[in-house]
Amino acid sequence: MRLKPGVDSVVVLGGGPAGLAAATELANQGVEVCVLERAPWVGGLSLTWEHEGFRFDLGGHRWFTKKEWLDQWFRRLMEGELVDVQRTSRIYFDGRYFDYPVSISNVLRTAGLGTSLYAVASYGWQLVKEQFRGRPIENIEQAYVAQFGPKLYEMFFRRYTEKVWGRDCSDLSADWVTQRTRGLSIYETIKNALIPREVLAKGAKVESLVDSFVYPRLGYQQISERMKSSIEATGGRVLLNQDAEAVTIEPGRVVVRHRDTETGITQETVSRHVISTIPLGHLVRRVDPVAPREVLEAAKGLEFRSVITANIMLRKEQVTTDTWLYVHDESVGFARIHEPRNWSPEMCPPGTTSVCAEWFCTRGDAVWSLDDEEIVERTIGHLADDLGFIDRSEVIGGFALRAHHAYPVYSLDYGEKVGRLKEHLSQFSEALSIAGRGGTFRYNNADHSIETGLLVAQNLLGQEHDLDQVNAESDYHEERRLDADES
Repeated sequence: MRLKPGVDSVVVLGGGPAGLAAATELANQGVEVCVLERAPWVGGLSLTWEHEGFRFDLGGHRWFTKKEWLDQWFRRLMEGELVDVQRTSRIYFDGRYFDYPVSISNVLRTAGLGTSLYAVASYGWQLVKEQFRGRPIENIEQAYVAQFGPKLYEMFFRRYTEKVWGRDCSDLSADWVTQRTRGLSIYETIKNALIPREVLAKGAKVESLVDSFVYPRLGYQQISERMKSSIEATGGRVLLNQDAEAVTIEPGRVVVRHRDTETGITQETVSRHVISTIPLGHLVRRVDPVAPREVLEAAKGLEFRSVITANIMLRKEQVTTDTWLYVHDESVGFARIHEPRNWSPEMCPPGTTSVCAEWFCTRGDAVWSLDDEEIVERTIGHLADDLGFIDRSEVIGGFALRAHHAYPVYSLDYGEKVGRLKEHLSQFSEALSIAGRGGTFRYNNADHSIETGLLVAQNLLGQEHDLDQVNAESDYHEERRLDADES
């Protein structure tokens, strides 16, 4: 690859998957690379925490991608460390279990004929109403109702969405639905339920990415650790406990001032280019030349949803067979659980299992303000008393982990704010690039974040990629056309 003129050194802000992927790609091409990570570890939200022989991801992360080149890159990186996982995901709703993704045949069996027919009828009536819609779809409620009808929206989407985001669906942008369930509708689920998959496949080679995925045998952070080792093996640096306080853009160079969070020592690192994966709003407020007031106000207005994971260790072989269980009941505080042993047997000592429960919150709210012991105790209570999954005598112990900038909140005006920030930063494109979930303020999966890191690095190596096209396909993101152009 051919480097852009003058780009021989790069500083990467953030040691999560996107930042490390960019640094790995550049270091392999001989670029002088320095990664600055604020935490004492690499991986960002893809953290795996080890405790008394148990391993817990900060929420479950799986690897799947539609891009053959990206999958090959990943498998080369993780050679010898991957296990195949058969995915089983369910929804817990009003004391009953439903398949996820939503299956009409499963709804018929579980909810009963009356409820199911009502769901189909409400969708049919909604189809008619959509033909006369005079205004574009703007919020999550409108988007889900248009895709699934009001009954299924109420059953499977409203409660969970409001639990995750902590606000009414009418106050959130429809972009989130478009991004996460693109190409999926009640029509597709009915078609898939009534027509055998082999018939559907004729003339259109489609592979489901729902049924299985691959996973690092010792937890998702292994991916970041592998990239860190690769970077350092090729002469790059990965510095931990480094908080990037200022990014000063000067003619021909960029100066990053960063403070060691353990020692308090501040130093400067100079490079030709900076790739930022830190939260977009934070970056804009740290760049010099200083942004105009309206841009700074937009930066302050970008919100993130936080998450607390309660990690419970159990003297038990298995709790459920689920990969994920989405808990819609409002009486249960957490929204989703997964059992690490169901992803890899090496996540727990022999004869034991564990549960990771995700509590969605906003820093400073009632849930965030609970101490760790209370979060753990409430989780055990829900698992034992509400769900009947465990007996309290089976609990070995538990602890909590917290992440503040976990999920970008798609408020109704988020797109305008993000556009304003990107427009402002575009004047520094020769010196500054952005990538990753927080860096681009886009709700990406793990593969998308790594892809943005690789592509932004390839842009510096002389190629031309539009990062806005990542995770922008028009078809459902959990299916792949095998005859599609993978270039």
